[in-house]
Amino acid sequence: MPEYISKDEKSGYPILVDMRSLSIKYRIPVLKIKKFFDALDKGIIMATRCPVCGAKYFPPEAWCSACGYSGEMEFYPIETDGTLLTFTKIFAKPGSFSSFPDYTVGIARIDKEGFNVLAWLSDKIENPKVGMPVKLRVVKRAIDNALIYEISNRD
Repeated sequence: MPEYISKDEKSGYPILVDMRSLSIKYRIPVLKIKKFFDALDKGIIMATRCPVCGAKYFPPEAWCSACGYSGEMEFYPIETDGTLLTFTKIFAKPGSFSSFPDYTVGIARIDKEGFNVLAWLSDKIENPKVGMPVKLRVVKRAIDNALIYEISNRD
């Protein structure tokens, strides 16, 4: 086999290996939602609420898409108890996560907030079930030391 054809580790099928490397660094302006990241650093998960119409946003938004308000949004700490609506294990990862081991993401309905949250499932949830009670928690992801919120077991 030519050196640019390799065997896929999972399926065993031949794959074309591009010899070019791609390095991506994302630069996302966060001035109007910086309070969200500051709160994560303290273990608090925040959402935003429009002071005009009351629409809630998670993750936080810098302006209100419901009424068009573009002034300062209200930040507030969210209730974190919820219910797992769905989950899936990620095998085919986007490029920015290609060096990560396979991981599971889920969508939880945050009961008192009335919105859904997409997040990684904690490795401590060994046998996830749709409908199980869950909680959002702030954790430092071990593989890259990123501060994230994840879906965890409820204590």
